[in-house]
Amino acid sequence: MRKLISLVLVTVMAAASPAMADQPRVIAGIGTQMGVGSAEASLRYIAPEPMFWRLHPAFGVSVAGNGSGWAGFGSAVTFGQDDGLFLRVTGMVGAYRRGSGRDLGGALQFRSALDIGYRWENGIEAGVGADHRSNAGLKTPNPGLNSIYLFAAMPLN
Repeated sequence: MRKLISLVLVTVMAAASPAMADQPRVIAGIGTQMGVGSAEASLRYIAPEPMFWRLHPAFGVSVAGNGSGWAGFGSAVTFGQDDGLFLRVTGMVGAYRRGSGRDLGGALQFRSALDIGYRWENGIEAGVGADHRSNAGLKTPNPGLNSIYLFAAMPLN
């Protein structure tokens, strides 16, 4: 059901507003791992040139207070105007280190994120986001891990 709701939301947003030609940017987030109660900090980099359609290469890393960490790469697409409200969808694959955090069933983890925010004319962004990590059923267990966060981003040009 969650996948269906996510797909409908992304489809509606994609139809409602054009994908933006994004600038290279660094996105810093601070939040919490839900159900685990551990603080988490994250950094993402969105590359300037799209690799396909409007999908920009993305690289990310996160660390949590419980010693867990994740690093990976994938792509991101942003819907909205050059300034104002926007929606960014990011999908990445990477390596997970458990620390004393949740057992996600192995090191290979997929991470999808949805950011909703506001972009000012100078390119600076702020907003709220949520992400989900899981091994996509490749191994057992596959409990998944959700995080919510606040973020700020700045363009690099």
